[in-house]
Amino acid sequence: MARKTKEDAQKTRDAILDGAELVFLDKGVAQATMADIADAAGVSRGAVYGHYPNKIDVCKAMSERMFALETMHFSPDSSNAMEALVQTGMYYLNLFCQPGTAQSVIAILYFKCERSHENTSLIRHRDLITKLAMHYSLRLLRRAVQNQELPNTLDLRLSNLYLHAVFDGMYDMLQDLYPDRPQAALPDCERMLRTAVTSLMQAPHLQRDELRVL
Repeated sequence: MARKTKEDAQKTRDAILDGAELVFLDKGVAQATMADIADAAGVSRGAVYGHYPNKIDVCKAMSERMFALETMHFSPDSSNAMEALVQTGMYYLNLFCQPGTAQSVIAILYFKCERSHENTSLIRHRDLITKLAMHYSLRLLRRAVQNQELPNTLDLRLSNLYLHAVFDGMYDMLQDLYPDRPQAALPDCERMLRTAVTSLMQAPHLQRDELRVL
């Protein structure tokens, strides 16, 4: 009986998080209420409060569930660090364009999570996700330099920011220009991302400033 109760509780949590995805996408985090989430989940408000104290915790749990998905853990199959950068970028760009939890949660965190005092802890949670992604790409850039795929004079911090700006720009472009068929533009995105990565091999404005005190 105890096992069944635990399973029922998990089903309720999943229903709440599924409902929250729909509500946050429709209304944004600031305008959503726990009552909205309860209605979308098909449960009582008491059931929602029984699992989560507020909508910010619901949104965090929704995000954590998404990042626990097996599809969110990608390992590039190339030993070439520059190719691994392209593979990784295209994998997640493709994933975030496919209908499903990953697409919904990323859209909520980056487009539906307004900057406000109420959302401060959620913004920090989102910023941590961004930092982890940047840390991963920076490790690949360092490996590319170690493997002599990129010059050792490259400013890795600035190069990393550049690549993330390219990725974010492509993601925004897909949402704005191809909202109904983003995957149709992915081949063009791969060409742009490959251009950005290979341009690091000869990028005079991305070299280290030797006069800067590190």
